[in-house]
Amino acid sequence: MQLFDDKGKCCGCGLCAAVCKKKAITMKMDNMGFIYPEIDGNLCIECGKCVKICSYNNQEKFYTPIECYAALAKNKDVLSKSASGGIFATIANQFIESGGWICGAVMDFKDGRAFCYHLVTNKLDDIKRMQGSKYVQSDITDALLKINKLIQQKEKILFCGTPCQVSAIQKLSINYEQLYTIDIICHGVPSVHLYNEFLKCKASRNGEICGFLFRDKSRGKGFKAKIIEKKGKERKERMYPAHLLSYYHYFLKSLIYRENCYTCKYAKETRCSDMTIGDYWGIQKIFEKKIELDFEQSWSCVIINNIKGKVLLEETKTSFDLVQTQLNDIKQGNAQLSRPSQKSEERDKILKLFEKEGYKAVEKDFKRKLGLKYYGLLLRNYMFGR
Repeated sequence: MQLFDDKGKCCGCGLCAAVCKKKAITMKMDNMGFIYPEIDGNLCIECGKCVKICSYNNQEKFYTPIECYAALAKNKDVLSKSASGGIFATIANQFIESGGWICGAVMDFKDGRAFCYHLVTNKLDDIKRMQGSKYVQSDITDALLKINKLIQQKEKILFCGTPCQVSAIQKLSINYEQLYTIDIICHGVPSVHLYNEFLKCKASRNGEICGFLFRDKSRGKGFKAKIIEKKGKERKERMYPAHLLSYYHYFLKSLIYRENCYTCKYAKETRCSDMTIGDYWGIQKIFEKKIELDFEQSWSCVIINNIKGKVLLEETKTSFDLVQTQLNDIKQGNAQLSRPSQKSEERDKILKLFEKEGYKAVEKDFKRKLGLKYYGLLLRNYMFGR
C-alpha cells in the first residue's frame, strides 16, 4: 500500500493509523521532525481503508459562510488567558455545562520538553489548558480513538482544531449529527521536534523550561512570548517580543511549516467546519469610523458556516460583545481565507540546516542575520523597558 507519493500530500493527522484494524500504520518522525504514516508490510492486509478515508484522496464538503462577526468575551478572566477574543473557551464552557464533551489542543511540559496534543474531556477545569495559541502541530491520534468511542455512545462532542484536523474528525464520524466543529484560521504548522530543540537553546544552564506562552497579554496585546523556567525549586519568567525569538520569527514568516501547508486545500473562503474563528486583524481600520469599540482588546472574528455553527453561537451570544461584519473585511487581515502560506527558498535552507547541524546552528544563523550586537541591544532594551 502507498498512502502518498510526496510529502505535500500528507497533513500528518493520523486518521489512517486510527482506522487501521491491523495496527499496521504508525506515525513516525522524519529527519526534520515532521510526522508521517509508515506501513508495516508484515501486518498490512491491503484492505485499502487508509487510502479511501484520507482527505487527500477524497472530495471535501465545504460550506459558504452565512454570517460573520467581530466578537469579544465579556468574562475578563477568560479574555486575559485567551490569545484573542476568548471565543472557544466561552463556547466550550457552555457545551460542557449542557452535558457535552470537548476536544482541543493542550501543551504539557515534562523534563524540559513540550507535548502538544488534543485532549478529550468533559471537565470545565481542562478548558483553561486549551486556551492560548500553540504554534506547533498537535497530535490528534489518541483523540481520534476517544472521539470514535464517544460517537458509539451517542455523546455530544465539540472539536476545535486546524481545518485538516476537522476534516479527519468528520471522516471518522460519518455525518454524526451530535458532532460540532470549529476550525481556526491556520497559517501552517511546524513540528513539535523543531519546537523542542528551540526550547533547549533558550534554557539557561541547569535550567528546565516548564512553560511557554506564545501570546501573553500581561504587557498588552500582540506577539509577546513568556518563557517559564525552573532551576531546582526556583521558577523564573522571561518575556520576549516575537521578532527576537528565532522559532517565533520563522513561524510568523511562514518559514518552518509542513510541506503540505504551502498547498493547503483548506486555505480558502469556503470552510469545512461549522464555525471558523481567528484573530480579527485590522479591526480598527474597519470599524473606527463606524462604531465605538475597545480596540485595546484582541478581538476575534467568528465565521458561521452552517446551521450547526449558528446554534453554537446562538447558545452563547449573551456572553460576547458581538458586532456583525463582512467576510471580505475579515479576509483583509487573514490571507489564509484566500490562499495558503507562500513557500520560499529560505524555508528549505532553514530546515536543511536544522537537519544537518541541529537547532543550535539555526539559532546562530538567526542571530547572525539579525546582527549579534543588535540582537543583544534589542533584548536588553526590551527586558529593562518593562
